[in-house]
Amino acid sequence: MKTVRKMVDIFGRFLFLLFILIGTFVFAMFQGGMVSWTIFYIISPFVIYSILLFLYPLSGMTVERVIRTPHVQNGEKLIVSLTVKRKDRFPLLYTVVAEKWAEREITVLAGDSLKRLFLFGFSKEVQWEYEVEQMPRGEHVLQGVTVDIVDFFGWLRKKKFIEAKDTILVFPKTTDIHYVPFDTQYDQGTMVSPLNIVKDTTMATGVRNYQAGDRVTWIHWKSFARTQTLMTKEFEDRRSQELLLLLDGRETDVFEELVELTASILMEVSEHQADLAMMTTGPERSLFPYIQSEEQLHRALVHLAKIKSTASADIPVDLGTEFRQGGSIVVITGNPDWPFLQSVLLNAKGAGSIICFTVVKRDNPILKTVEDTIQLTRSKGITVHVLEREQFSDAFKGVGRV
Repeated sequence: MKTVRKMVDIFGRFLFLLFILIGTFVFAMFQGGMVSWTIFYIISPFVIYSILLFLYPLSGMTVERVIRTPHVQNGEKLIVSLTVKRKDRFPLLYTVVAEKWAEREITVLAGDSLKRLFLFGFSKEVQWEYEVEQMPRGEHVLQGVTVDIVDFFGWLRKKKFIEAKDTILVFPKTTDIHYVPFDTQYDQGTMVSPLNIVKDTTMATGVRNYQAGDRVTWIHWKSFARTQTLMTKEFEDRRSQELLLLLDGRETDVFEELVELTASILMEVSEHQADLAMMTTGPERSLFPYIQSEEQLHRALVHLAKIKSTASADIPVDLGTEFRQGGSIVVITGNPDWPFLQSVLLNAKGAGSIICFTVVKRDNPILKTVEDTIQLTRSKGITVHVLEREQFSDAFKGVGRV
């Protein structure tokens, strides 16, 4: 229906141009005199240009987009450069180029910067750069560019949408967190922790077959020389630390802060932790069981960039069998109600420490019901820390234990 209306509008304008040209000519023929012919000769170039513009194809126009800030965090600035090209030099006058985003939110944030008026003239390309302040976290889609061309007096208007899709992924903002290892587990986890306090390498108690992840300095070269089989030294104090980050995906007014804290802990702990996992609750559980490489860390951060809160009030927590025995659990929530934390406690039988980071806003004091829930949770053996955004860097202060 829109296409039909568009065709009717442009052909209606074309017929109007023909009417002006023919009308002024007939008027000059019948009226005669210098004034009548002067009017005809003055109007004719503008009408002829509009007719040629009507016949001018816009299919030869292309768009090139360059994202000047490919890695953007929540609240940061996005800079985009656009170049509109064409193959010929037909003179174009008033040309409005507009970027089209799939989300209305971005259009509102960017305002008039998404549009630019050009006097194209005989140029074969035009370029401009725009900025979007304070990009929100998430996956944002650039659909393409709309080119709107008008003649001298607005008699004829041609519009074309040039599809040029791009996806902008805005990652959650991260804060430098001072991580302190806690509740070290013996003979737990799929790999040995690289922390200095984890293994005493001063005394070897035996040898075993080499496993992926073992350090080169642990290889028993004498046995390798005899048997041509890689063997690894066994040490007296073998222990590792397994940590699961659990993000509460329920709707809350501090959800962005929850994602920020989760991403910050993930970035910091991944540099020190051998066995790190992350899970987010929601209608469908999202689990990242082994975050040990840069690629696995990137996938987890991409998930945090795209995640949206759910309005569901009752979300069951299923930690899976991987984390029911050993390891520590860090729960990150903005609504520490007892049914949710109880489901975590029931699923975490045999686990090590359970720490709950409850994020609040400074201008919203903790309600009495939440305070009662925190007291109940602490009585059940879960350590609860109430944090504001400004306290994220010291989130683990007082938590660590050797």
